[in-house]
Amino acid sequence: MTTNRVRKGVIRGRMAASGESYVVAARQMAVPRGAKAPDARTAAALRTRYWEPAESFDVPCPCGGTCAPGERCERCHATYRHAARVPGSRVDVEVWQDRYDCTGCANTYSFEVTLPDRPWGVVRTVPQRGGREPIVRVEVFEGVDHPDPPR
Repeated sequence: MTTNRVRKGVIRGRMAASGESYVVAARQMAVPRGAKAPDARTAAALRTRYWEPAESFDVPCPCGGTCAPGERCERCHATYRHAARVPGSRVDVEVWQDRYDCTGCANTYSFEVTLPDRPWGVVRTVPQRGGREPIVRVEVFEGVDHPDPPR
């Protein structure tokens, strides 16, 4: 049975990840039975992955303060805006890829940033029988979309 506390935790996790108000997040969310509230690491990864770009350059970027917007486009001389952040590696859970979009044309660029306090998954070592080498597996946190998921 899903308790009210768990339901509220799931809604607050979505609210933190998407920037929606509590009421909007609650209406958009269908909480399955037996769902658990996201732990602190998962919630941090969701906040890092899902955010809306700032409408103006006068306000700080909602990505968490690790970006460097404001570079000029060589094509049209408009300013680049931080548009997205996705997991940037298949094996290093601390690497994210930032994408910047030009505000004047369709030009984009991206680069990788390392955020050790906000991993997008966890690395697990699986022991093998018979003295074989252990297997290292990467598990993406639930709710985090990975563009090239580890196998």
